[in-house]
Amino acid sequence: MSGKHIIILIIVLFVGYAAFDSAFTVGERQRVVVVQLGKIVGQDYDPGLHFKLPFIQRVVAFNNRVMTFKSEIERVLTSENKNLTVDYYVKWRINDTIDYFLATHGNKARARSLLKQIVENDLLAEFSKRTMPQAIDDDRNEISAVVRAKANQDVHELGIQITDVRIMHLDLPKRVREAVYSRMRSEREEVIRALKAQGDALAEEIRSDADRERTVILAEARAQAQSIRGAGDSTAASIYAKAYEKNPTFYSFYRSLQLYRNAINADDLLVLQPDSDLFRYFESDSVE
Repeated sequence: MSGKHIIILIIVLFVGYAAFDSAFTVGERQRVVVVQLGKIVGQDYDPGLHFKLPFIQRVVAFNNRVMTFKSEIERVLTSENKNLTVDYYVKWRINDTIDYFLATHGNKARARSLLKQIVENDLLAEFSKRTMPQAIDDDRNEISAVVRAKANQDVHELGIQITDVRIMHLDLPKRVREAVYSRMRSEREEVIRALKAQGDALAEEIRSDADRERTVILAEARAQAQSIRGAGDSTAASIYAKAYEKNPTFYSFYRSLQLYRNAINADDLLVLQPDSDLFRYFESDSVE
């Protein structure tokens, strides 16, 4: 390839790149400004294809939709100097492209930083006017509304519009929360110990009452058993006496048999005289 052809190729490439760099498109969800040497020379483009000067002008595009960021304030003081942590979110959008670009140079992170600083300052101010119960229950929605109105005034010069501010979560700071939980645990443990001591004392009282009642019941049962046994012995003695009176010889013989059965076992060895009274019924003429 000759030098002339190379020059022509370079020119073609340069023209093509210049043509490519001079065209830009704007989406329906975008805001666009054209900047030349740090100054805005074009804005408010409708969606579609547009052109600019190549090389010396550049296009800066912004999101035209509502955006959201969430954050947390680790320490918020109420009117009674109590600490809270606040989780919140902010919905915002670009309202004025030129003001937004001049304030943030099109840097979304910078815009969020400025917005966060403004919103958190307003939140701190509103919480400092209220007690903790008010901040948690009664005035929570009011705080969000007031902060949204104040923050909108402060961010107007940034070309930003805040559409919503919401408090998602309120809690005690971590150190305070741990101290509170520790104190609550100690109080609960103290209550548990007191209840256990009361339970032990009540159990001991119940056991004492049960032992006392057991002793009384056993004593009454023994006395009743003794009475029944005495009545039974008396009845048995009366029956024995009647049986003896009816046939003394048979009664004596029957009682001797009972004595043999109860007193003598199969393995017992007794040494007795043959004419002892125990063997009187073994003689043939002893029972008449």
